[in-house]
Amino acid sequence: QASRPEQPWPGMFFLLLAGCLVPARGQFGGYDPPAPICPAFSCPAGQKAVGNPDHQIWSYGCKDAGMNVFNMASFDPNDPLGGMRAGQKNLDKCCVERDICKQTCGMTSKACHDSFKKCSNKICKGDQNCQLQAMMSDILSEPYDDKKDETEKYDPEATKCKGFKRGQSEACKCVPKKEWQSATETHLKAFYGKFNKEKLTKKGEIKDVDEVWKKWKGKEPEMFLALAAKYKDKAVEIRQKPKPPPYKPPKDDGGSSFSDEAEAEASADAANEEAAEPEAPAPAPASGLDDEDRAFEEKRQSLQDRKAKAAEDEDYDLADKIKGEAAQLLEDEVKRLKAKKAQSIADEEYAEAKRIKQRLAKLEL
Repeated sequence: QASRPEQPWPGMFFLLLAGCLVPARGQFGGYDPPAPICPAFSCPAGQKAVGNPDHQIWSYGCKDAGMNVFNMASFDPNDPLGGMRAGQKNLDKCCVERDICKQTCGMTSKACHDSFKKCSNKICKGDQNCQLQAMMSDILSEPYDDKKDETEKYDPEATKCKGFKRGQSEACKCVPKKEWQSATETHLKAFYGKFNKEKLTKKGEIKDVDEVWKKWKGKEPEMFLALAAKYKDKAVEIRQKPKPPPYKPPKDDGGSSFSDEAEAEASADAANEEAAEPEAPAPAPASGLDDEDRAFEEKRQSLQDRKAKAAEDEDYDLADKIKGEAAQLLEDEVKRLKAKKAQSIADEEYAEAKRIKQRLAKLEL
């Protein structure tokens, strides 16, 4: 049996992929966005910000967000998959630690930016594709804002600070200045109590507390940042980034959109199709009276009028006779309706059966 010729498309595919990514290195490489300068978390007069021990640090990371990129320098067209595996870079650590920084009370936006840049540069090692992905990760790290005020004017500087501002507001709380030191120690005790109880005495106090403050006095935010980064596998909750709602095209000046016009055209087509079809015979009324019902009502009304006239004329014998005729008329009508309802059920005309049932209920009151 003749062997099948080797298919060239896998190699061609990866060569095309390489051709797309290599130019990107020269096109985007070298761009170094400046650090955003965001306002610090502030407290009322007489109070000072301290870390909130109840805050759960969280991050979207970037492990599954296109951040595992491969170095084109390692690309081998003869073994494309092997080259990709060999050069794969993972910037997830940088993304998580960036979010830890933003959620550490007292850190600055510049410090968080510079830390992420230092981490990504260390991993990318000059690979400009990797650096581009790091830059895009920083830009796209914010979740979709479902509480955004559509009337608010877009402010690019405020957008850059949105994640930092939110992180600080969640991670900080205000306490009286005289209670700040004890509140900071309480925060540290809570952290060790969750993630490293060996740092606490049996009574729950911090071991070598004087040495701790000797090393970190005046650098408390950096201390909590270092601790959260060290224990990030336990201290950080990785969340899935929500997706924005589907795009809706804007209305034009006339108040209609393309989707509105398409819907109108579809409705018009449907109407034309319905008009072209022959009219079906009208179904039996689902409510109201049919011809036999109306005939009964006319007879009953006539008898009621005659009975009232006889009573007015004090012809009570005639009035009593008419009363009997009306009762017999009603009895006959009820029998007719019951038989008709049974036939409607047998014919599976349930709407008509329901109408008759409702009419019987009124007549039998």
